[in-house]
Amino acid sequence: MGRWLAPLMGVVGLLTLVAGMVWVELDKGSMGGVGVAGSGLAVLVLAVVLAVGVELVTRHRHAVPRR
Repeated sequence: MGRWLAPLMGVVGLLTLVAGMVWVELDKGSMGGVGVAGSGLAVLVLAVVLAVGVELVTRHRHAVPRR
């Protein structure tokens, strides 16, 4: 599940971050987009942590036995 969930979270995080930044630029009177951009950044960081965790858990080491 983590192999497809991490990239999906990354895409959602990037889109949310970009949408929040556009909102901040278009609506300078209110600070509503800052929260959206912050949550997008948080989702992006969680996606990176999930991807690293999945990679560490699923990595198999085939050690060559020493003679």
